[in-house]
Amino acid sequence: MINSLENNDKKNTCSFINKLIRRYNMPYILMKVNYPGTNKSNEITNSIIENLDDIMSDIFSPFIVFKSLRITEEGPVVTFVLDKDPMEIKKTTVEIEDKHILGDCVNIDVYDKDMNKITRQLMGYPPRKCFICDGTAKNCMKKNAHGNDRIIQYVVGKYREYMENFHGKKV
Repeated sequence: MINSLENNDKKNTCSFINKLIRRYNMPYILMKVNYPGTNKSNEITNSIIENLDDIMSDIFSPFIVFKSLRITEEGPVVTFVLDKDPMEIKKTTVEIEDKHILGDCVNIDVYDKDMNKITRQLMGYPPRKCFICDGTAKNCMKKNAHGNDRIIQYVVGKYREYMENFHGKKV
């Protein structure tokens, strides 16, 4: 049942994106939390996405044409449509993924107005590293190399570190 719900959510997301592309004909961003399992929308994932949504909104504010936060079976998903060069957008999102304390916890996918994904490799960046073993994230995800509990533990730990260091709050 969960797989069919996730597939429906992916179809709904694709339909939503298709409507945005037809309406705006501009690049867009999809941001999701890297959180395994069936409970992808919870206090931690929602807070992570809200904090990074605020940062992304600040960075891209002059270029935002449309923004949406949706809670789906895939977890919280933020969509931005930006009036900005997709290559420049990708440079910025790679910096967020690589340098922000919560960057490991999210995937920020950038697409051009023709729905072509702007990848790290296309931009000349190395593949994204796994935050647990330093292998490539893509290979570890395919192999389910670290198990859900270890990944959840890492994400929760990063969130706690962020909240304590930047907001002075114990979680």
